[in-house]
Amino acid sequence: MKHIHLLIIITALLFSGSIARGAVVTKTISYHDGGVSLQGFLAFDNALKGKRPGILVVHEWWGLNDYARKRATQLAGMGYVAFALDMYGKDKVTDHPEQAKEFSKQVTGNVKF
Repeated sequence: MKHIHLLIIITALLFSGSIARGAVVTKTISYHDGGVSLQGFLAFDNALKGKRPGILVVHEWWGLNDYARKRATQLAGMGYVAFALDMYGKDKVTDHPEQAKEFSKQVTGNVKF
């Protein structure tokens, strides 16, 4: 029984550092590419000061959905500045494979190497 109490205390101490941190801040960032209005998602921990590593989160072919935002928020909680980009355009999100295929084709259809 003593081991269980000790484990609970150690767990509480380990998590107290992350609880003491500031809240993860999220912001919608509007930008444009060629005449297309895009809206990315920025997430960072406002308690951390100074330079931090940044991560670019690229959404799946469904568009910038809640899953991509959730991942950016999780990364921010780990100390990164995370930006989930928007490849398709503001509010272009779908659950339908055919629509996702069309969105993807619009972005990748004229890629030149």
